[in-house]
Amino acid sequence: GMRGGAKVAVTQHRHEGVYIARGKEDALCTKNMVPGESVYGEKRVSVENEGDKVEYRVWNPFRSKLGAGILGGLDSIWMKPGSKVLYLGAASGTTVSHVSDIV
Repeated sequence: GMRGGAKVAVTQHRHEGVYIARGKEDALCTKNMVPGESVYGEKRVSVENEGDKVEYRVWNPFRSKLGAGILGGLDSIWMKPGSKVLYLGAASGTTVSHVSDIV
């Protein structure tokens, strides 16, 4: 997967606030709201851009229907940075943690 030291380029996905980490394997990810912290044991990817370090959290589509839907080509996810979201039913906190990163 996304091991440290591997060269990874992160590009913006067509859904605002969602990113694609392109490395040995491509992965869906969101910008980590709390750098250094992982919510459910997911891998993290750090990218340095002109001295600024940005950390992204890899979004596992097998643990999140929204993540799977984005990879499956959803037309819209109905939220973007700045949106207000009331998220009901956050059992393990997997999807909601990425929604929180997006908005």
